[in-house]
Amino acid sequence: MKRHRVVITGIGVVSPIGVGREPFWEACLEGRSGAERLETPWVRDTGLATQIACTLEGFDPVAAGVPKKQVNLLDRTTWFTLASAGEALVDAGFTLTPNPDNRNQLLVEGADPRRLTTHIGSGIGGVNTLEATHAIWRDAKSKNAVKRYTLPMLIPNAPAGQVAIRFGAKGECKAVCTACAAGTMALGDAWRLLSCGEADVAIAGGAEGFAADHDAYALMGFDRLRTMSTRNDDPQHASRPFDKLRDGFVLGEGAAVLVLEREEHAQARGAKPYAFIDGYASNCDAGSMMQLDETGESIVALIRTALDSAGRDVSEVAHVNAHGTSTVLNDKTESLALRKLLGPRYESVSVTALKSMTGHAIGASGAMETAALALSIQRGVITPTINYEVPDPECDVDLVANQPREQRPALAVKLSYGFGGHNACLVLTAP
Repeated sequence: MKRHRVVITGIGVVSPIGVGREPFWEACLEGRSGAERLETPWVRDTGLATQIACTLEGFDPVAAGVPKKQVNLLDRTTWFTLASAGEALVDAGFTLTPNPDNRNQLLVEGADPRRLTTHIGSGIGGVNTLEATHAIWRDAKSKNAVKRYTLPMLIPNAPAGQVAIRFGAKGECKAVCTACAAGTMALGDAWRLLSCGEADVAIAGGAEGFAADHDAYALMGFDRLRTMSTRNDDPQHASRPFDKLRDGFVLGEGAAVLVLEREEHAQARGAKPYAFIDGYASNCDAGSMMQLDETGESIVALIRTALDSAGRDVSEVAHVNAHGTSTVLNDKTESLALRKLLGPRYESVSVTALKSMTGHAIGASGAMETAALALSIQRGVITPTINYEVPDPECDVDLVANQPREQRPALAVKLSYGFGGHNACLVLTAP
């Protein structure tokens, strides 16, 4: 079977450090943190050990392209997805025209709708809607007080379905729900479909919208697991991947959607590539719901399989966009795996962790980080890992620390891991 190369032609981002691709990129290069202390009563007065997050408070869905009449019918996670998907399609050079038969739909000119697919990852989906409507139901004890469309708002496939509806994408529509690996796996699934020729264009990425939920339910859940930083008095320095003084991640939110295309399709319409996705692999630790395989062997096998799918060798890896959560075990295990994989080259392959700035946006994180990586490859600058102050001997990677680094890697890997043992790796190459 012929394998088609897959190219990234469009990028859309909604993040705590910048709404829109270029504001996001500028914030990455500036090393800007999106973390802040939360002052709501549910955070301040309930005894949460962690009272910080990277949120998108004040996000205007209408200004970002969500139809005004649909705002109250969609969960926050879906707002973010639609906004970033619209930006990505326009960035890819597609013209979006109103469908005369459906006033809420935009048609993607230049793409066969039956070969236009949608793949969106989310760790939890519409938890904001679930919390709010359940509270109303519980207190009012009446169905009449609850929004009629509560169920289709909260289900995890709502972002994928709403993107397909909004842009008339009649090809495969898939929701990936693999925790913190969901965004990367959604991109990987899209790559598989395109590379085997079953589609021409894919709208793919990840979204999560619960860091600013009204009663801090998601924050509470991670707080109970003791996985988050408690640097409440210094939120901007709380997320510090690979630093010896790291004490947990900072919860984030947002979305990133990429337009992927078969190379022939992109070339035929004159689209400019950011980068190629030449390989992908996923596997499972099958050991713990929460903790990585501490030997690092699952990660090593993952990267080797992804490189094999690309027909490339470990010796060609020039850069690693790490999962880098800022938790003690994750960063240590990831470093160990890279040491095993790269051997003598371990200290000369650059590594960066975007979560130092954006926080951990769960299902959106892998897609957001892939967007940053694609921009890095196109523009020849690696985004920094901020807040790196005290080296950890167990994490002695060649970290792009605190300042951007001029580098255009010919081949880079993007890593993501999620609760449940889900692991994913994309192989990106320069055009």
